Amino acid sequence: MKHIRAFIITSILVALAIISTQAIAQVDQEREEIRLLIVDETKSFSSTMRVGALAKVLDQSGMVDLAVEMIDVESSYADPLADLSTPEQPYDLILIIPKGIDDTTIANIWLVSRYYEKTMPQYMLLASLSEIVNQVFKGNAVATDVSEDLWPASYASLYLTEGWLR
Repeated sequence: MKHIRAFIITSILVALAIISTQAIAQVDQEREEIRLLIVDETKSFSSTMRVGALAKVLDQSGMVDLAVEMIDVESSYADPLADLSTPEQPYDLILIIPKGIDDTTIANIWLVSRYYEKTMPQYMLLASLSEIVNQVFKGNAVATDVSEDLWPASYASLYLTEGWLR
């Protein structure tokens, strides 16, 4: 019960962070909605609950146009989108939650996107999303983007050429 209560409090804090980030992003201008795909490879109850909470917070924030794919893969390092059809509209960001976080063989959640300089507005969204993921998966995994690791960078290269990313 204590863990559920802490999880709810963390989710509320994450929601407040998203709402405040959204308010900053809407400063007197229309913005294009960010397309986000969450790829969930997890199978444990606790991981599935965390992914659900993350998706709900992001969906309710209005910051992103959200899609979720539940994928079954042999390995955390297998391309989770290999057997899916390329979408009509590419995504701005693909968040891959590998199955290895269930058994602690992987401690990273991959934020796959184009590379953004720290001065670009897209970088702020990526940094905010990274912090939200870190809060939701606290103690289980950390968000890792294309500037921090070669694995999400290699996925970004692949998905840009395949039409998954714009």
